[in-house]
Amino acid sequence: MSKRSITLIQDGRLYLQYCLENNINTESTVFKGTLYELYVKQYLESKFHAKDLIKCGGSYDNGVDIIGKWDLNPFYNKSLNFAETTKKLHSKSLVNSLPNIDIQLLIQCKNFKKKLGASTIRELSGVLDYYKFNKKSTFMFIVSPQPITNQAISQLDKSSFGIINLSISTLKNNIDHYNYDLWKGGELKSIYLNKMARNLLDGFHIEKQFQLS
Repeated sequence: MSKRSITLIQDGRLYLQYCLENNINTESTVFKGTLYELYVKQYLESKFHAKDLIKCGGSYDNGVDIIGKWDLNPFYNKSLNFAETTKKLHSKSLVNSLPNIDIQLLIQCKNFKKKLGASTIRELSGVLDYYKFNKKSTFMFIVSPQPITNQAISQLDKSSFGIINLSISTLKNNIDHYNYDLWKGGELKSIYLNKMARNLLDGFHIEKQFQLS
């Protein structure tokens, strides 16, 4: 596998194979960050019903590591078990647009040891404004091992876009870094929907679904 082809790798196992063949330093920040991104990609596909995800991260990713679509229909179908028949949905709720709704999903991973602060959230939120995405059909996931700070939460709630922070734990492997099956961690620790995301996803009961699972 040539070094050029690394930009085409969309799978954690293939990435580790590439690292083995090219003697990549598995202790480097780049290695750990890339593996984390590929794991998050797989996790969101299997647990969050994300689809058509493409990892595009790198030095010039323009603030987006992964792009794709988000299928909300499975969440809605399961939410019927929790539906409050007397509750009036928010006027911006995407429930009213189902089943034919096309959600653009942008994902930024920050594999940091510390909690993300307000400045990082402000920077990532700016990406959405810069590219003028549709505010009703675009969501951003900000994924990090640690929950964000209280100041970052305040900053998140100022955005006019739906943004969700997922705390997915760090990957660890003390045996064989090139064996994908030996990597542990990668568990969802917390989920936070900003105010706009709560409005758009009113009626989907997404947080409750993950709490029960």
